[in-house]
Amino acid sequence: MWAAAPYLHNGSVPTLAELLKPSGQRKSQFSIGRKYDIENVGLAAAQEPQSDSLSVTDCNDINSGNSRCGHEYGTNLSEQNKMALLEYLKTL
Repeated sequence: MWAAAPYLHNGSVPTLAELLKPSGQRKSQFSIGRKYDIENVGLAAAQEPQSDSLSVTDCNDINSGNSRCGHEYGTNLSEQNKMALLEYLKTL
């Protein structure tokens, strides 16, 4: 599970920590590359200079097939519970 970044069916979320944020607060653009963020479980924010960049749409364009919208499960957890969930997910 931890090695499957970016996440969601369309690859619109770079880390599991980002997935635990409300969809409106998730990054709208991120770099795709080989560097990994072990703390946030997913793609590192800083990738190689020639890495591709992915831009995703927000909830205004949900039918784009490239939206970061939806999948709100866990977004209301406390920060402590989010960290505990991330630690658990690292074991899968």
